[in-house]
Amino acid sequence: MNLARTFESVGILILLLLLMAPGAVAKSGSNVLPNIIVILTDDMGYGDIGAYGNTQIDTPHIDAIAQRGVLLTNGYASANVCTPSRAGLLTGRYAIRSGLAWKVVEAGDSRSLPASEETIAELVKGAGYQAGMVGKWHLGSFPGSSPMLHGFDYFFGVPHSNDMPDFALYEGEEIIEQRVDQRSLNRRYTEAATSFIADSADAPFLLYLAHTFPHIPLYASAAFAGKSRAGVYGDVVQEIDWSTGEIVAELRRNNLLENTLIIFTSDNGPFFEGSTAGLKGGKGNSWEGGYRVPFIVSWPAVITAGRSLDTLAINIDILPTIAEAVDRSPGAEIIDGQSLLPALVGRSNVENRYFYYFNNEAVVGLRDEAWKFMTHAYYTSSIGAFEKFNKLPGFESSYDLLFDARALNGESYSVAEREPETVVRFKRELLNARKEFDLLRTRPAEKTYPN
Repeated sequence: MNLARTFESVGILILLLLLMAPGAVAKSGSNVLPNIIVILTDDMGYGDIGAYGNTQIDTPHIDAIAQRGVLLTNGYASANVCTPSRAGLLTGRYAIRSGLAWKVVEAGDSRSLPASEETIAELVKGAGYQAGMVGKWHLGSFPGSSPMLHGFDYFFGVPHSNDMPDFALYEGEEIIEQRVDQRSLNRRYTEAATSFIADSADAPFLLYLAHTFPHIPLYASAAFAGKSRAGVYGDVVQEIDWSTGEIVAELRRNNLLENTLIIFTSDNGPFFEGSTAGLKGGKGNSWEGGYRVPFIVSWPAVITAGRSLDTLAINIDILPTIAEAVDRSPGAEIIDGQSLLPALVGRSNVENRYFYYFNNEAVVGLRDEAWKFMTHAYYTSSIGAFEKFNKLPGFESSYDLLFDARALNGESYSVAEREPETVVRFKRELLNARKEFDLLRTRPAEKTYPN
């Protein structure tokens, strides 16, 4: 065991105990454990909200969460499409470990999140929490796989993306509407979420609110149609912002805001519309725009407000962060994420580590705090201009890309030739990662890896 890490964990625990002593936080009854709310949007871009620089879409309520907490500027989804990213968020593990790294679960798909995977809901149940989910599941078809089978006491939402057949609205495991009026979804999600908060106010709770939008097709309610300066997409984001404000207002009504850990993020980057704040690429590829997402954390009783933090943060870090906040140990033998709590409370940064970029089940690149390394071969399926190079013998194994991960235009120019030692280090780590993760593949490799 790392002695320094042990001392640090003890220090954080002492800090939390002090902060949660009688009178130190707003709480209901004798509850000192934090309430936890994870808000996940679908296909929202890194630059879609005001806190990250957007001037065409008004997001005052989401921005206020950042003002009460920490704005993470290097926040990432663990995958570039819906299903594997959601699996990573809920389990703290790359989706390939649960067999869900290959594309997305389709309507009627036999794949689902294995019962052996511990979710954030199952983690906190051991600490006496009520756990509710509202919104999009997308980790298996109903009735064989539902949130109710993975630790959630309450579910109101939909099984998969809104562009898939058999799209239905469920309460528990019962269909309550099919065909769904999607213009009403944000309002109904919000009503279900705030009701769950009110009903759970006397005990610690976890709420996972997974929005359907701004995934296409886009629908805004009459109250928000035409309200933004960014078309229907912007209207939808502003309605999500309104929903976020209603969640916060319900916490205030129940005197719970101070001691509620709120995490706001997206499952991947934007698709046809949406802003990456100038980052290259988008949903479905491994350029930064596909992976980097809004990532905001607030916990007024514990986290100093109004800070921006550039530490590397990934949605697989959410489970270990929650685990530390509620003093529970994850059940899985391997957790790929790391607790962000030390960084969030200002004690230290997240331990130096690599973040792996997957295209389906293939590890195609990685980054650390300073550099991003990619094999050019695995961009070819994402940027059509280079498809022709697949036909050139030896091309794929001769063109590696190394980017300055901190530069605003970092993916505009590769500096691989200037940093040969860094390239060697990253290549070694990439090959080691492939040796580990290739054993977990559910399908044969699409291509032979370059040497």
